[in-house]
Amino acid sequence: MNAMRMLLLALSMGVATAVVGWWTVPVIAGAYALGRRRVSAPRESMLAALLAWIALFARVSAQPAFSTLLDRLGKLFPIPGVAVVLLALALAAVLAWSAARVVTGFALSGQRA
Repeated sequence: MNAMRMLLLALSMGVATAVVGWWTVPVIAGAYALGRRRVSAPRESMLAALLAWIALFARVSAQPAFSTLLDRLGKLFPIPGVAVVLLALALAAVLAWSAARVVTGFALSGQRA
């Protein structure tokens, strides 16, 4: 796995998430898998999504309102606020992996036919 490719994929996912929204993660992961056409594309997409969202959370966590939000989320849900962040990271990873896996499955099965 090329570090520069991973960095560019994570950067594109992070910027797209910040500008457009969370749904860009599976779109970018699917497009990446379509272009890559390798069995490793879902894993690479998942890692890039994790890196992107960790960077987004790190950027937001510097603001004082973030700790207030985590405190309120912890009161709203029966789990600590930090667990909500971990669940969001898991969501990004699963979205990226599943989209890339579906596309990779179709792309690779088309090559065998």
